[in-house]
Amino acid sequence: MQTWRSLRMTSESRSVCPAQPEEWFTPDTNHHSLFTTGRASFRSPAFLFLLTMPAFFNDLRALPRPFWVLVGATFVNRFGLFVWPFLTLYITRSGHSASEASWAVAAYSTGSFCAAFLGGWLADRLGRNVTLALSALGGAACMMALSQAHDWRWLTGIALITGLVSEAGSPAGSALVQDIVPEHQRVMAYAVLRFAINLGWSFGPAVAGWLAESSFFWLFAVDAATSLVFGIIAWTCLPRGERTAAHQAGWGIAWASIRQNKPFLTLALTCALVAWIFRQTSSTFPLHFEHSGLPAHWTGTVLALNGVMICLLEVPLASVTRPWPVRVMLALGYLLMGGSYLLLIGKPGLPIFFLMMIVFTLGEMFAFSRQQAYAASLAPDAMRGRYAGFLSLSWGLGGIISSIAALHLFENSPDLVWMISAVLGLMAAGMILRK
Repeated sequence: MQTWRSLRMTSESRSVCPAQPEEWFTPDTNHHSLFTTGRASFRSPAFLFLLTMPAFFNDLRALPRPFWVLVGATFVNRFGLFVWPFLTLYITRSGHSASEASWAVAAYSTGSFCAAFLGGWLADRLGRNVTLALSALGGAACMMALSQAHDWRWLTGIALITGLVSEAGSPAGSALVQDIVPEHQRVMAYAVLRFAINLGWSFGPAVAGWLAESSFFWLFAVDAATSLVFGIIAWTCLPRGERTAAHQAGWGIAWASIRQNKPFLTLALTCALVAWIFRQTSSTFPLHFEHSGLPAHWTGTVLALNGVMICLLEVPLASVTRPWPVRVMLALGYLLMGGSYLLLIGKPGLPIFFLMMIVFTLGEMFAFSRQQAYAASLAPDAMRGRYAGFLSLSWGLGGIISSIAALHLFENSPDLVWMISAVLGLMAAGMILRK
């Protein structure tokens, strides 16, 4: 998860708990305020965007140069994420069973979960660019090691280390964006960063599929090469950002601050709930598609609609809705994401699956860039890396629970999974709106 720069605080407040943001529902005529409502308008979002196009491009140009370097490097890195989507296939084609392959996948996920602890501490102690570089360069080495492993036990062990090392840079990336992007530009900046991530993810697996037809080794080689490029750019072109003194960089001090930060704890809990909702798109959703008797090749098309909508619409949508209340938009996004699964009750046809994905993606676009900006406003300057890491922990925990429980529930009653998802969306919306 990624976060943004909060208001400057005194050293006392930074070591304990950040000052809370202003009231999220207070009207304000200042268009540049992220967390306040502007003058109400009854025009359509499309018409509003046409009226605000000059301001939209000005907003993009106003984003700092180091941020655009991070965006470009992130696109390259995400485009080269070749191995993860094909890891199970690689292991099974190497002569191992699906159950043996699952151990490697689970090991990578476990390493990614633990990376939040390591990455959050490194980001605050060593600096953002150093952590990003070490994570990327270490990940490149791990990818080449994976390409040479053949026994499933070795693959599992290396996958654990790969997940730990490769994902340790995530909190640093979140904290760096907070360091370099002013508060009033954060929603737009996160939308741009998500655009780069989704654009890279849209093209990368397609290219990886072609390479896999020739040799799986090239998946590892290209993945390692793009990580190497990212690491070099991070080391040489990105700023170090905020650093914390050794005696203040531990998780004990951060946890003492987080414990007192009720709005942040609420957000972390909603992230765990929303992780269940989000995880269904890659677990039970494809299974339900197949069980509905629809052609398998349409599954990828429906899922790809998510990335296409985000690439085309999220940045303009963030520009148009920027003055709207953040917590209201978060709640609306959570409701749409969870409620979209109610369309899958029964045995839906292909148009319903497309409609569900449209509603889900609208909710995702409303919620996710603002979720990151809101989290940033709650994090003390000296603890941004660890706060980002804690949010990643919440997301990972929700994803793990979802992976285990949802699939078991789906075997007995798919409709129950969809109803639970809708209820969790409603719960998350209610929690984030509560003062």
